[in-house]
Amino acid sequence: MKNYRIPTMIGGLLVTASLALAQVASPVPPAPPAVPARATPVPASAARGLEAAQDALDQAARIDVDVDVRTRDAIQLEMDKLRQMDVMQLSAQDWSDAQGKVAAKVADAQGKAAAKVAEAQGRIAAKVAEAQGRVAAADVLAGKLQLDALSKSLALQATVGRLTRIGDDGLYQSGLNHIDNHQYDLALSEFNRVATGAGAHAEGALYWEAYVANKLGRSSAAQAAIDALRKTYPGSRWLDDAKALELEVQQSKGPVSPESETDEDIKILALNGLMQSDPEKALPQVENLLKGSHSPRLKKQALIVIGQSNLPKAQQDLEEIARGGNPDLQARAIQYLAQKRNDNTDRILSEIYTSTSDSAVKQAVLATFTVARDRDRLVQIVKTEKDEKVRTAAIGKLGDVEGQPELWQIYQSENSADGKVIVLNAMRRNGNLDKLAEAARTDKDPKVRQTAIRVIATQLAGTPSAALVALYGSEQDEKVKQTIIEELSRPRDCKPLVDVAKAEKDVHFKLRIVERLSGMTKSCPAATEYLTELLSK
Repeated sequence: MKNYRIPTMIGGLLVTASLALAQVASPVPPAPPAVPARATPVPASAARGLEAAQDALDQAARIDVDVDVRTRDAIQLEMDKLRQMDVMQLSAQDWSDAQGKVAAKVADAQGKAAAKVAEAQGRIAAKVAEAQGRVAAADVLAGKLQLDALSKSLALQATVGRLTRIGDDGLYQSGLNHIDNHQYDLALSEFNRVATGAGAHAEGALYWEAYVANKLGRSSAAQAAIDALRKTYPGSRWLDDAKALELEVQQSKGPVSPESETDEDIKILALNGLMQSDPEKALPQVENLLKGSHSPRLKKQALIVIGQSNLPKAQQDLEEIARGGNPDLQARAIQYLAQKRNDNTDRILSEIYTSTSDSAVKQAVLATFTVARDRDRLVQIVKTEKDEKVRTAAIGKLGDVEGQPELWQIYQSENSADGKVIVLNAMRRNGNLDKLAEAARTDKDPKVRQTAIRVIATQLAGTPSAALVALYGSEQDEKVKQTIIEELSRPRDCKPLVDVAKAEKDVHFKLRIVERLSGMTKSCPAATEYLTELLSK
């Protein structure tokens, strides 16, 4: 008698073997040691020690676990043999032999992998320890040397910057938070690292580095940071703020005690009370706070006061900041400007967008176009924007404002597979099922067809499951067919997947589908009926 239960049993064994293979993976090397941040740059004579530490870290990062490839291949061979068998003709003895071979290969692979993992982890630990020692030695050497000026050593500090694993955005925001909490030493460390990286926030980091150095009573370090800002970034928008700070630095008498610095809270309360009782009298005070050398928290509060005010002068101040004042406040000012929408708002926002090359500012303006559901402006940006990051954001925003006809036109004009994938993903929220099915059926790139299939599966309108079943029947690419199977396996209604299984002639794909259906019997009666039908033949 034929053993008709074997297909499901083989499916379970293949899944078990696949999971075992997934466990035979390379370990993640431990994170390299962080270099202690300093308020002063690393002199040239210390660079050699840091470079040696960097080399050691690089070697540690490149260590990979050499899992026995032949063992993996042996397991895969046994799995392939199972798939090639005529599942309807397997005997109980065949099943027992196959089960024993796969179990033995899995156990052998896991044992060898464990040994390789232990060996690699030991080598990684040794390398990291060596790197830590070299970094510490370089740091001690750097601390004994005298600085000339901050601007002369920014290039050398890039060596330290390569060791950090935290992005500039996170470090910069962390530094601002430390200022608000009066943790000036921590803030100085964060801004020093950001300035070293010379990224998008480097100018602001130099300004705030000078600010916190002044708070700590280190007037020479504060002046050095201002000089570096002026010399390295002569066109920086931070220079106006730096001039006001420079006056304070020159008049500084010593460090400020964080415990005694409670006047900011008092100023905020006084500011809010004065704006409620006498806005015109309070406005000049707010302007002074924005132009002076104050903490991020106090400046943000001053901007909120201006943003909420209906005074014409307050609106002028808000527009000035939105057009390119303090970079930390510009995006927030754009948001307040859009909320105070009047007849000139759209023109002002468009002028801000076209006059800047700052990606963050452009995306802030994009957000206002989305809130206003300004589809025409978003389409124009998609067609003309050269910055791919901004253009991608605009495509996504267009997907938020019911831009389906325009998105389809953009899709048709895209020449690259990556561009088409971006547009299709934006159609998740307002896609047209027929157009998505056309993309999944006609595009030559399998990656694009796979994306279209995944987007079809998210659609709430129409009958996406029926569309996927139809696509499966005409698809030839194995990876794309597997994607359709995966998406049809997600809904509680497994009837479409059963239809695909019944029509499938390829034993390998039929086995994959049966595996999926075997896990859906509790929630889908159609799966139970189909599996029962298989067993009764």
